[in-house]
Amino acid sequence: MIRAPKWQGLVAFAGQPVVVGWWSACCVGTARISSAILLVLALMGTCCSCSGCGDTAAESGAGADSGSSPSQEEEGRFVTAVDLIDRLAECDADHRGAVLDMGSAAMIGAHGWRLTAPQGIVSSSHQGATWARIYDRKVDLTFTTASTTPVFVSMRAIGRDARTATVSIDGQLLGTLRLTRDEVRIRSTGTTRLPLEAGLHQLRIRFRGRKKPGADPFAEVDWLRIGVPDEAERTYGAPTQVDLLAPDAKVGGVPHRGLALRAPGAVRCTMRIPPKARFRAAVGMRGSGRAKVAVRVRGDGEQAQVLQWIEVKGGDSARWTDLDLPLDDFASRIVSLEMVSAEATGTGRLLLGDPAVVVPASDPREVASARTVVIVVLDGVELGDLPPWRETVTPHLPTLSMLAESATVFDQHRAPSTLVAGVVASLVSGVSPRRHQLYDAGAKLPDTVQTLGTFARNASVRAAMYTGVPSTFKVFGFGGQWEHFQQYPPNGGRLASAPIDDAIEWISEAPATGDEAHPLLVLVHARGGHPPWELTPTEAATLPPADYTGFFGPRRAATTLADVRERRGKLSEDDRTRMRALFLAGLTRQDEALGKLVSRLEELGRWESSLFIITGDVSSSRASLFEDGGNLDEHRLHIPLYVHFPDGQQAGERIEGPTEIFDVVHTAMVALGIKPPPETLGRDLAAIASGHTVDAQRLRMAFVDEQYSARWGPFVLVGKDGERPSLCDWRVDRTCSFDRRRSYPLVTYGIFRRLADFARAPVQPHERQSVTVDSETAAQLKVWGAY
Repeated sequence: MIRAPKWQGLVAFAGQPVVVGWWSACCVGTARISSAILLVLALMGTCCSCSGCGDTAAESGAGADSGSSPSQEEEGRFVTAVDLIDRLAECDADHRGAVLDMGSAAMIGAHGWRLTAPQGIVSSSHQGATWARIYDRKVDLTFTTASTTPVFVSMRAIGRDARTATVSIDGQLLGTLRLTRDEVRIRSTGTTRLPLEAGLHQLRIRFRGRKKPGADPFAEVDWLRIGVPDEAERTYGAPTQVDLLAPDAKVGGVPHRGLALRAPGAVRCTMRIPPKARFRAAVGMRGSGRAKVAVRVRGDGEQAQVLQWIEVKGGDSARWTDLDLPLDDFASRIVSLEMVSAEATGTGRLLLGDPAVVVPASDPREVASARTVVIVVLDGVELGDLPPWRETVTPHLPTLSMLAESATVFDQHRAPSTLVAGVVASLVSGVSPRRHQLYDAGAKLPDTVQTLGTFARNASVRAAMYTGVPSTFKVFGFGGQWEHFQQYPPNGGRLASAPIDDAIEWISEAPATGDEAHPLLVLVHARGGHPPWELTPTEAATLPPADYTGFFGPRRAATTLADVRERRGKLSEDDRTRMRALFLAGLTRQDEALGKLVSRLEELGRWESSLFIITGDVSSSRASLFEDGGNLDEHRLHIPLYVHFPDGQQAGERIEGPTEIFDVVHTAMVALGIKPPPETLGRDLAAIASGHTVDAQRLRMAFVDEQYSARWGPFVLVGKDGERPSLCDWRVDRTCSFDRRRSYPLVTYGIFRRLADFARAPVQPHERQSVTVDSETAAQLKVWGAY
């Protein structure tokens, strides 16, 4: 549920500034504003106008009673970018030390670099709490600490088949915990002599006992605490998810969804701060006593920066106090936002009502409706060879040069895999390779996956797919669900431009007006720069280098490169020069075909009302020698994206915002009036281009075989499930040669937890289907160099 954010204004009363806050009526019920404040507002002429309010509110840090409702105009000024209650499972809870709430959603990404919990850890619930039944003898858990300090480990557990458990952190033994069978006990190790450094650590629990097949688990664990020594004498209460959440927190009769914190304690949430963001929450005290509250922001390797200190009190006169704090100093950075209950007296609990990061609202802008949608996917092209990314002019690519100037160019477009079939499968389905299961060379697109062809047919849109790339032929699952499907084997005798040429003919034959006219959707998977190339020996002889005597030729180039990859051999400098020249010649002819397609759309009167998209599958023309699959190198995932929107919307602009292949299919469906199914990913490219869609929390993920790559802002986390990943800072290391994991523990853990959250999504993956390659297909793949 999305809740309307609050607003606060600053007025003067009795010579002193007074902050007035409102909450949405849907959240708090009847509005209540004191008569004195209403009188001041009336005198200032601001009751019915918000002019200037945003500026004064931006200067303010805290507010008064939050029991009122804004006007509709004020309600729409901000939208929630991060709801910290909805994202609580990805946050770290702290109360006199870090706490791991076993068996709960808070363990997302905490299982020793596993994307999902091991099968030997089973969640259960009893005694009003979540527990984990541990069937594995060894359990690895990941956690972070905010400061350097000595620590100990406590565990609330029920002994089953195990009598003891040894505890170590980062390989250093802390002690042995004795478990009591069938009884709940809290056991603790001794405190370390040396302090544990702030950052990312791994906790290992090893159970000792005789485990028989079908027997009880070794133990059931409620929570683990990496405790910080202190002098507190009160009974310890772990801030588990159940304990933290206060879904109907009321102070002064005004309800909020809230968090309840004990002192000293904190909730730390790692996020990427959007531009112009603000942190908003209502602060109150339930029960008797007083509490001091701090809101802090901490970056990796930095001291926490306090944004606001505030003291609240409980009792009969308790009221909510609004916080509204600008986060401009941290815009576009990945930081930890900390809500801290520093001190408290009495028996009350600190409450944080509806804590959220909000951003200014703007009117949504979607792509205009289109009668024709054309998507061209170029295989084997590299960004640095195309305008406007190429440093030199490209007269040999007039069509792409024209689009670079007159269409909208997206500079940060990313593929979800380095497997060509996996990328196109995501483009036609709108789902991740992790869901459609086509992320290894032996798989095909499952029959159960719905594609653009299905969506179009259900919406009375005529749809056709033309492919000259064997990995998206029928045998790989791409033939069904389209009104018309045509494939062009590389050994079939047709020109490389045939898929584009036949698409032109199909569009030309479709009625543009009248009762039989239907919207058109055309997907072309073109050869792009991939060999074999269509040059005669005489034409090839004119290419550089002069007097070339090597074995590299246009017709057998793909098989030659496959042999080089197989032997892990190297091409000579002359071979690379000739390959480069042949590649550019092949790409030039593809550009000519694209020019004919654009010209024909103009002749038919369809161009202005068309959504015309050109993108790539995998950047693979140089270092990887057109390898299909392979390492998730960031250079290979960075692909081109040109978009001509209907009516020339956003024409001639270059967009720096991050985009993905899912955005292409989402935009195509929206333009055709097709409602994207809820399981599909993606955003509207028109909204991104106009700056109306900001999602700073979005990871761009890629999968191939057992590898994953997740990019968040300038950081890229690469690894294999169950193994320690490495972190790359793309700003300073474009080769990703150095692992920055130790320097950026918050970033590393934040990315991994979001990746794990995606992996545990409730939408079930399709069943993987293996591809069966017959002799004819094998011959086509051999000519293509994919064997």
